[in-house]
Amino acid sequence: MYAIFEDGSHQYRVSVGDKIVVDFRDGEPDSAVIFEKVLLIAPGEGDATIGKPTLTGAKVEAKIVRQFKDKKIVIQKFRRRKNHRKATGHRQQLTAIEIVGIQA
Repeated sequence: MYAIFEDGSHQYRVSVGDKIVVDFRDGEPDSAVIFEKVLLIAPGEGDATIGKPTLTGAKVEAKIVRQFKDKKIVIQKFRRRKNHRKATGHRQQLTAIEIVGIQA
């Protein structure tokens, strides 16, 4: 059984036991997270239930595994012939989760 859910502007295809990385969510490790924007649920082989746009009453339950920061991205600004150089960095905060259950 698998499901497709939406979180932010991303869509994820998950099964029970999968570990994925999503945008930062508040919470401590081992706390529960529920995703209620479920777009599709399929029992593996056979017919899939597709929402219009989402399935009512369906949810994907997960638990937080860890909170971490992604690797640093360096942003450089440069203006030719003006002796202007500027470098800044950014580290995105992410949350690793493990899928515990899928309810239709």
